[in-house]
Amino acid sequence: MQITARHVGRCLLLATAGLTLAGCVSPGYEGALGNVTPAHEMETRRTALRNVVVLENVSEGYSQLPGVSVRRCHRSFTERTPTSDAIVADLKVAAYAAGGDAISNIETNKVNGLLANCWYVLEGSAKVWKH
Repeated sequence: MQITARHVGRCLLLATAGLTLAGCVSPGYEGALGNVTPAHEMETRRTALRNVVVLENVSEGYSQLPGVSVRRCHRSFTERTPTSDAIVADLKVAAYAAGGDAISNIETNKVNGLLANCWYVLEGSAKVWKH
C-alpha cells in the first residue's frame, strides 16, 4: 500500500479532531468523586458544616450573596454513588467560602456525565445568605 497525500491528510484530520475533543473537558469539570472528602479539606469542611445553616424560609436581616453550585461524579462501580447529603454539604462549604452563613432553595439534579468521564454527575445549586 502506498501512502499518499490524501492518506496523510485524513490522518491529520482525525488526529486534530481527537485532540480537539479530548480538550473539551477541562480538569475538575466532573466535580468531586463519589462521597469522599480529601484529608486536607477536613478542617475547613467541619467549620463550614457547623456554621452554615439551611433555611426553609429566609427571614429579615439576611442579605443575599451570589449563588453557588457544586458537582459530584460517579465514575466507578466500586465507589459509592454521590448522595444529596454530600451535595448539601458541598453547598455549605461553597457558601462558607463565599462568605455566607446560610443557604436556601437547594436544587439537585442528575445529569449524564459521559463527557466528564463519569457515569453520571450529581449537580446542586443554592442561594447564599449572610446574616
